[in-house]
Amino acid sequence: MKVILLTHEREVTRLTNTGGKALELFPHWCSRVIWSRVEADDGIVHLLSSNKAAVLFPKPVLSKETGDSMLQTPMEELSLYLNEIPETIIILDATWQEARKMIRQSPYLATASKYALTQGGDSQFNLRRNQIPGGLCTLECIIQLCHSAKMTEEALELEAAYIALNQR
Repeated sequence: MKVILLTHEREVTRLTNTGGKALELFPHWCSRVIWSRVEADDGIVHLLSSNKAAVLFPKPVLSKETGDSMLQTPMEELSLYLNEIPETIIILDATWQEARKMIRQSPYLATASKYALTQGGDSQFNLRRNQIPGGLCTLECIIQLCHSAKMTEEALELEAAYIALNQR
């Protein structure tokens, strides 16, 4: 498994950015590309068009009362979701508000294959406010991906780094 953090420019300098820990610990399978609203990264576009990569993004959750998508994603987009972890996973390394904007403002991301984590649960990350229900921070996502990919040692190392970071 390879992980590419498609990082919002504002996220790079935030002290609360968790993706940097994965970059620091596992640079051989985790890398960073800075997202641009006006110019798509050719490497990311090529990976997504080759079907060897997918964007990590939660599946839409339907409201029982209205049948509406809680993430405001049209139902036809459910067909974009893969059942298995792809060779390369692209994580939108940003706040949830910024990540939604990245998807909306980048047609290549909006139409790309997606992968959603299957383990639920709310984030334990307490260094940022206004977390969405079920919305994990970048490092929590990578830890879950490592567990799913049977990369147990890496997951444990990342968990230890996450605990230390989260206790600041």
